[in-house]
Amino acid sequence: MQDIRYLRSFICVAEHLNFTKAAEQLYISQPTLSKHIVELEEQLGVQLFIRTHHSVRLTSPGATLFEESRSIMTKLDELFEKTRKSQIKVWGTLRIGCIGIEHVFLPKIIKHFVALYPHVNLDIQIMPVNKINEALACQQLDIGFNPFLGNELPSKFEVREVRRARLCFMLPRNHPFANNYSLDLSELKHERFILVDPATMPIGIDWFTEQCQLRGFTPNIVSHPLRIEALFLQVSAGLGVSFWSFDPVFCRMLRHHISLVAMNGPNAYGNIGIIWKNDNPNPIIPLFLKEFDGIKYSTKTQLRKRAVPSFG
Repeated sequence: MQDIRYLRSFICVAEHLNFTKAAEQLYISQPTLSKHIVELEEQLGVQLFIRTHHSVRLTSPGATLFEESRSIMTKLDELFEKTRKSQIKVWGTLRIGCIGIEHVFLPKIIKHFVALYPHVNLDIQIMPVNKINEALACQQLDIGFNPFLGNELPSKFEVREVRRARLCFMLPRNHPFANNYSLDLSELKHERFILVDPATMPIGIDWFTEQCQLRGFTPNIVSHPLRIEALFLQVSAGLGVSFWSFDPVFCRMLRHHISLVAMNGPNAYGNIGIIWKNDNPNPIIPLFLKEFDGIKYSTKTQLRKRAVPSFG
């Protein structure tokens, strides 16, 4: 280790070509620094610096040692850091892609995970579904979340359902069905529908159109807002009707001018799946997935009769 200390001293002097500045950076005295250089020169049998009253410059052997030793020292620093971290059971980074609607369950998961693994860095990004899938494919993300409707998420990745909630129609407060507890999609076949843009929910329109066709009609889709907030605004203004998964946070947001009415049907559920690439070697992935083992959700409607339609 003494040789390594001498080598660090040499590199610092070679970088600054000034013994005073090098000693300050190394937090040692200048005589101690000079002693390190002399002892290193004696071990190597070469002169490393030419010193005058006005300058310090490298000799030819000194230049060779400087050129080679910097990469060696970088590798040593990396090795020492890795060795120190090996005493910690779990460390590293987990890159997570979110769609922005995971607030119902994810904060609690993250809080517990960080408490268990304080040396893991969670890099959380909000992005569209298609970007999440692209980033997962090239391993720029380790884990992502995808929304899906019905009972299955078709995906080329590994999928685990982590959130399931009854779908609800969103109706203006003055709509004739605003006070109903539940409705079948066929009862709204003459309505103007406002659906989130496919960039936000890629399979939403296909699923919805298929459900309408099973009931013998083609939906009149009049708008595709990019953001859910714009969808809420358009529904509350009476421009059409829509649907979304029941969510307590959204219920508070929709306090005025919108009624939520449960959607009938065995597959009328909005879900969120956690997805990951099976061959991603990041060892933190299974640890994070394990956090979802304790999640309990009900497949029954979470709407209390008359409670939701009575907003406002």
